[in-house]
Amino acid sequence: MSELESLKHIIAKTWRDEEMASSACYGIDAYAKRWPFVLRIDEWDVWDEGRKGLKPEVSSWLNQQGAPWDFYHLLGSFGFIGFKDSKAAAHCRLRWSGVLKAVTSSGEAGSGEAWSPHPLSSSFAPHPYDEPIGQARRARHAAR
Repeated sequence: MSELESLKHIIAKTWRDEEMASSACYGIDAYAKRWPFVLRIDEWDVWDEGRKGLKPEVSSWLNQQGAPWDFYHLLGSFGFIGFKDSKAAAHCRLRWSGVLKAVTSSGEAGSGEAWSPHPLSSSFAPHPYDEPIGQARRARHAAR
């Protein structure tokens, strides 16, 4: 059962108003026809503060990818991002779903410093208070 089919099953079983449940399921089917690759984003960290839309950085990132996409918010309960391209959907899932979590090399979670791939602020860059290796070697060599 696909993710959208399981969602429709949940809606049909739990919503008391049959017409509203039927309408929501119809809306999901119609959306899936227009956007063949749909990601359900309910548990993702992509929502704005009011949980009515996407964070600006998420929308900006999606626009930069160059692939057509759409956001659908179903009755304030469920959120979807639709894509025409499977690669764009997979890339979005990897980037925003929280599947890949960076951890420190020592395995200490929550050390307060998040890993950053930026060359000037990456976790591989020396700490601002650390002495560069070359200077430490020269100082030891000169002291001998």
